[in-house]
Amino acid sequence: MSFETLKAQVQALPAEARQKLLAFLVTLQDAEQAGYATKLAEKIDDSSPDRWLTAEQCEQRLGLLRDGQ
Repeated sequence: MSFETLKAQVQALPAEARQKLLAFLVTLQDAEQAGYATKLAEKIDDSSPDRWLTAEQCEQRLGLLRDGQ
């Protein structure tokens, strides 16, 4: 199967099926990254307040703030 055929078939899927496929692909990608789960768990478990961000800092880093906000 060609990549173009695969893309067309994915595009024809209902939204819920595309979401499931995306989750599956992300899981595959994460599994290929050595130590990914361990590093992620360490970050989640880190309770050091000096590494916390405010909601505004998160929005700024994600580019969600508009000028004047």
